[in-house]
Amino acid sequence: MIRIGTRSSALAVAQSEAVRQVLLNHGIEAELATFDTKGDQVLDRALDKIGDKGLFTTELEMALRNHDIDMAVHSLKDLPTQLAVGLTVAAYTLPEDARDVLIAEPGTTLAGLPAGAVVGTSSLRRAAFLREQRPDIQVVPVRGNLQTRVDKWRNQKWAGLILAAAGVHRLRWHSLIAEYLDPEVMVPAPGQGVLAVEMAQDHRELTTILNLLNDPEIAPRVVAERQVLATLAGGCQIPLGSYATLSQGKIFLTAKVASRDGQIIMTAIGEDLVANAVALGHQVGEELLRQGAHELIAAG
Repeated sequence: MIRIGTRSSALAVAQSEAVRQVLLNHGIEAELATFDTKGDQVLDRALDKIGDKGLFTTELEMALRNHDIDMAVHSLKDLPTQLAVGLTVAAYTLPEDARDVLIAEPGTTLAGLPAGAVVGTSSLRRAAFLREQRPDIQVVPVRGNLQTRVDKWRNQKWAGLILAAAGVHRLRWHSLIAEYLDPEVMVPAPGQGVLAVEMAQDHRELTTILNLLNDPEIAPRVVAERQVLATLAGGCQIPLGSYATLSQGKIFLTAKVASRDGQIIMTAIGEDLVANAVALGHQVGEELLRQGAHELIAAG
């Protein structure tokens, strides 16, 4: 019996259950083991105020190292670029739409919101890019799982809420989506929409099983996106987006970093062969550094 570690939120369980079903379809028995992470437990502060890297992964990684679980399923965007010693990402799997979405009344658009409209988000990146596009609206922080955030949007009567399309899709809440946001403007988080399956490096007998989960078409794209983040030496709590697409054997990469107020924006783009995903991500990250991204991030 394979033990799959997951956060305890409805979305995390749904994601891990999807992975479990793939294994079951190949005749491999598996069960879920749920964990509450620091990011799940501390809800009265913004994410950047309670830590940086690994807010939603540390407890799962400890269980992997202790062999309490065989694999852990993460939203790749939550996984630090530098993994704990002895652990590895063995599969990128079950990709979803990488875009962000506006949750609002039907027919609402971000451009059409009135001045002063209140929009909620849990992400520094989304908040900064929102302020870039609409400096006249009020961006408010909102913590908690997806259900909690949607409930706050409804109860507080905010004009809108920005979420990842992937989570909304996986919970089958498509009817809440008023608008899909342009990924070249509201640039997604590195790896957004993709699930990562992490394992202990000494658990080699799992390699064949995890090959059943791995989608080799995903790897070049997310490797390039995450290399931008690694080059900037950032955790998940910086206002950075990177978004890659594949076409005819090449990767096309856009990355964007912002000041928290959205007043300073730095953008870099690049393209290269799929085989050069790491080099491309590093090149684009270096271009952001040349523009002053490190100072921008350090200034908070």
